[in-house]
Amino acid sequence: MMHILMYKLKDSSLGRLVAFLLVFALVVPLITHYHLAKDTVPSSKSTRINFQSRTKLDRPADRADSLLDRLDELKYEVEEQERIKLSLANELRELEGKKNWLLKAVSNFSRKAESARTQSEHYHSDVLRARRDLELIRLAKIKANDCPQLPHLKLPQKLNVASIGDDGPLPDQSVLSNCQLHNCFDFSRCSFSSGFPVFVYERPFGHLPSDSKAMELIQLLKESPYYTSEPEKACLHVVIVGPAEAIQQQRSNSDVETDLHSLPYWGKSGKNHLLLELKTDKGHSTSILSSNINTGLALIARSTFPKGRVYRRGFDIVVPPSNGPTRGDVWELAALQLPSKRKYLLSFQAEHTDHLTEPMAVLRDQLHEISREAKDFFIELYLSKLESLNSKRSSEWLLWGSHVNRSDVLRQSTFTLIVGTNSVSSSWDSFHIRLLEALQFGAIPVVLSSNAILPFNDMIDWRKATIILSQARLPELNVLLRTITNDDILDMRRQGRFLWETYLSTTDAVLKTVLATLRTRLSIPAHHVPASPTPSVFSESKPPVTGSADPDAVISLPMESPTFIRNLTSTVVDAYNIWNFPPGSFRMYPSTPFSPVLPSSAPLRNSSKGFELIGDGMGGAGVEFSKALGGNYPAEQFTIVILTYERELLLIEAIQRLVGLQYLNKVVVVWNSPDPPSLSLRWPDIGVPVHVVKVAKNSLNNRFIPYDVIETDAIFAVDDDVEMRHDEILLGFRVWRENRDVIVGFPGRYHSWDSQNQQWQYNPEYSCELSMILTGAAFYHKYYGYLYTHWMSQAIREKVDEYMNCEDLAMNFLVSHITRKPPIKVTSRWTFSCPNCPISLWEDKTHFDERSKCINFFVEVYGYMPLLRTQFRADSVLFKTRLPVTKEKCFKYV
Repeated sequence: MMHILMYKLKDSSLGRLVAFLLVFALVVPLITHYHLAKDTVPSSKSTRINFQSRTKLDRPADRADSLLDRLDELKYEVEEQERIKLSLANELRELEGKKNWLLKAVSNFSRKAESARTQSEHYHSDVLRARRDLELIRLAKIKANDCPQLPHLKLPQKLNVASIGDDGPLPDQSVLSNCQLHNCFDFSRCSFSSGFPVFVYERPFGHLPSDSKAMELIQLLKESPYYTSEPEKACLHVVIVGPAEAIQQQRSNSDVETDLHSLPYWGKSGKNHLLLELKTDKGHSTSILSSNINTGLALIARSTFPKGRVYRRGFDIVVPPSNGPTRGDVWELAALQLPSKRKYLLSFQAEHTDHLTEPMAVLRDQLHEISREAKDFFIELYLSKLESLNSKRSSEWLLWGSHVNRSDVLRQSTFTLIVGTNSVSSSWDSFHIRLLEALQFGAIPVVLSSNAILPFNDMIDWRKATIILSQARLPELNVLLRTITNDDILDMRRQGRFLWETYLSTTDAVLKTVLATLRTRLSIPAHHVPASPTPSVFSESKPPVTGSADPDAVISLPMESPTFIRNLTSTVVDAYNIWNFPPGSFRMYPSTPFSPVLPSSAPLRNSSKGFELIGDGMGGAGVEFSKALGGNYPAEQFTIVILTYERELLLIEAIQRLVGLQYLNKVVVVWNSPDPPSLSLRWPDIGVPVHVVKVAKNSLNNRFIPYDVIETDAIFAVDDDVEMRHDEILLGFRVWRENRDVIVGFPGRYHSWDSQNQQWQYNPEYSCELSMILTGAAFYHKYYGYLYTHWMSQAIREKVDEYMNCEDLAMNFLVSHITRKPPIKVTSRWTFSCPNCPISLWEDKTHFDERSKCINFFVEVYGYMPLLRTQFRADSVLFKTRLPVTKEKCFKYV
């Protein structure tokens, strides 16, 4: 130990000083001891001993005297030696004390040297960080100077809002019957920046005070993100309207009209009011909104528009009856979507009176005729036993049997017939109930009416889920239905399931759809989905211990992916896709992977900014490729999300391996353990922020939560025990940029069919086909994190928590369901080995059994198998290509 210490000190001035003191401390005592010993020896003259010859000693008289003298001399010498010994002991103690002092001095100097070294490293790390920050500022300045002056966007100017009651006189009847938003609605109360505030009257109009169903509707509307308790600021005032039976029979239409016009915020004309009549059963109750009631400029939302009350297309809303649950998951109520063709090609069950109108009689005869020519048509017409039927009911095909009885037939039907009305101004409750039941049980509706008013028809493209024909085509229906392919049948069935689940299945869904319809008509964007907060596992009193700055860290300017760039234009430019494709129109997301791709000439023609063209547009091989992202999208970065549970050393090693990784924006560690990290744990400084997230509970679903610290569209999900080279990660990132709507990753898996047990199995074996990419090492768009957390069925997340497994399978199901595309595998990596890891979950046999159970459960939830197969993988363009010595490959090994 001493020689190591001397080695460390020999080259320093402090070392030379210490060496000099040691030599001085050793030499001076030796010299002193020499002189002291010399002074104590008696001189030859005074102490000389006369050694006599044998002849003299033989003399007796002198022998005794000589012995006595000899004893005296020996005694004197012993005493002298004792004095010398005592003197040397004293000197030795002094030297020992000096030695201890010197050792303490050396130890102090060593501590100071170590402290100075540590402080020097700290200062060096601070200098590196300062240089890094300075370089980032320089890059930001260059970027700001290179960018043209962008317009400073502000929120639209606030419109002058008219006070309630100052809405002018009531227009005449000709205007009321042709109302549109531009002439019967006050846009000043609904600016783009208003957020579409909706006020709901506390008491339903026309309902009994004890009507719990009406109060439930009001409560559901109050839970909407658009609800406001301030009627003066509201864009829309909603009135829940009840059936006429709820009002005393002696009240006349004029009394009801007076009550309606006396609503607190009705004003003079009822402008910006919505009269919402939502039937919750299949009854034929009489509506308060009869043709004789003057509803002013109010919008009307109801299922039927009888003669005398014209349906004003683009103003009023056709709302189906709500015959489902109040809210919640409804996948258990729906039928499986396969097989494509069922027992019955077409079914129709109806009840009618014996007093049919001439068109109905002709239709009845045609139905009997086509049922005789096709054995797989299930058509049953029943004569109603009811005698007191009014003329309106006798002109429609009534529902037959119970909901359960009808569902049994619909589950076995490929198509089902829905006969509509020929009048554009009327519709039937039974018509809507048939439509809802058909969508629920997977029987594709065949609507026989070219004038039928389907629910929310100005937003929903019903031709993607139904077949709409004129009644004149009924005799040819058999031929038409048999020409529809399995592909179209399954596509229409899947679209019908989406429309039913999203907009029609529950009372809450119907109310949301009503508000979304009006909001879209007003071109107001939907309420955004909030990002999840990111609480840290550290506190101010216990901050993380950070290591020194790594000199190999990449210095690059952080790039956040743009968000909400289409928030005001989504309802104008993309309303059709938002309404007719999952996840629907209820929420707005910060970004999606479905933005239009610009032409490759756009960055060269001053039509887009932020692109990194390879070789400034000239292209090139490895050298030019490594300096720019290229591709069809502006330059961007990615965020790494690491899921970990009580494996601190593995985690630190995983983070340390990320030093020098290009295009890395930050690292988010999902700390799934209930216990905080060790206080002594030293977190590496890799040049980008590292956020350690504290979660509410240990759940694998936490991996996909869209945390607010994630500021990039690209997310690389990785396990803490996965070791990957930088070139592999970068290739995966570049491939994902060209395929942003799917999962791009490394370990591939496959879903196989067990014909013996007639169920799906999880297959981890090597295969020439794959259908899943495990998210232990995969890129995906942050948009899917929002869908996984806020839109996907809660039953799937609960199944993941039940098994503590299958979250990666759930994400693959979700993305394939949304895109109808398979994932993309990158490089030849199939598995990841971790020799230093403890026993992994996948080493347990039950792990694979649970994953097979998950797959079959997810199929039940979605109603079909969303996963799609793929037979190729992605490598870099010049991989295994022989190049001239002057050229380099894109990547050396991939």
